[in-house]
Amino acid sequence: MNHSRTLTVAAVVALVGMLAFPMAATAAADLSVGVEQGPDTGEATVTVADNETAVENATVTVTSESGYAGNGTYETDANGSVALPEPNETVSVTVNASSDNVTASQQVELVPREDSLAVSANQSEDGSTTVTVTQYDEPAENASVEVDADSGIAGNYTTDENGTVTLDQPEDDVNGAIVATDGNLTAETGIELSGAELAVTAEQRDDGVFVTVTDGDEAVENATVEVESDGDYSGTGTYATDADGEVALALPTENVTIDVTATDGNETARTSADLTVDIDSEEPFGLTVSNFVSALQNATVDGPPGQVISEFVTGNNPGSAGDVPGQSGEAPGQSDEAAGESGDAPGQSGDAPGQSGDAPGQSGDADSDDEGDDDSEDDDSEDDAPGNSGNAPGQN
Repeated sequence: MNHSRTLTVAAVVALVGMLAFPMAATAAADLSVGVEQGPDTGEATVTVADNETAVENATVTVTSESGYAGNGTYETDANGSVALPEPNETVSVTVNASSDNVTASQQVELVPREDSLAVSANQSEDGSTTVTVTQYDEPAENASVEVDADSGIAGNYTTDENGTVTLDQPEDDVNGAIVATDGNLTAETGIELSGAELAVTAEQRDDGVFVTVTDGDEAVENATVEVESDGDYSGTGTYATDADGEVALALPTENVTIDVTATDGNETARTSADLTVDIDSEEPFGLTVSNFVSALQNATVDGPPGQVISEFVTGNNPGSAGDVPGQSGEAPGQSDEAAGESGDAPGQSGDAPGQSGDAPGQSGDADSDDEGDDDSEDDDSEDDAPGNSGNAPGQN
């Protein structure tokens, strides 16, 4: 019996404990408040939600430092909303919402509808400009955009679904204005856009070296191009670009690095390029020379073309190598061992006929005048020597 009474008391205590704290399970822990103005009326709608669920009968208080007809205290409807009037002028208001002892707050700027359209222009690193039109911070699709500027970008445009228009980069720096219109609403902003910068490139191709000068996407005619080199290169000098913004230079006769400076008006651009001589070892050298000459015909050369061709042939002809036939120290007639140059060659060696000490008429054992008794023998020996005998042809 006592055990049963104990269980009953425990159950009553637990029930009382639950009733004593009813808010703990239903507290609005994630209360939020938002404010939006309608594009058609300019009225503001305050929305109170708990975990994205509308909160009915939440208390909303609106205050501002300047006068605003919407200041006051409200209760949200079944949609968790409160409607505020359009302001007569731009005003900053603070909106506080509370429900079940949980509060949320937001500070917003309310704008009269006639001032609700806005336009901005931002130029990106690639030079293009994005014009954005909004109403109450929302994209204004199909709004009209008029660009007033002394440039090719001037004209009338229409915004896309994102409320934007994209303008190309102008050729020169531009100061102007943009006016956006949407219905009976207008907005305006000034613009200061940077024009396209002068650019120069240098590229080696099979048929020559080509320098190209551009300003944005446009080729620059009559730009001044100065070419310098760290080696012997016939393309060095000062040139003017053609209608395509190009200068054609000769192929190099040796590996060099060129520095190129382009000038157009008060704009200057610079670049450098490594030029190389690429000889195909499998290709006949005559064909290589022919291709070089062909490329030279389309290039601007600083000096006589014949001299350039000669330098190319001299510097790249495989026949100019030190080990080609006729140039090597091992070639016939050039080697120290060649016939007629070696000490062992016939007629040059100490053992060669006529040069050796044992040669007829050269030996130390030949005729001697020291011994009188031997004179006759020596005379007989000399008479028998080739060329000295009385029997030799022409000596009889």
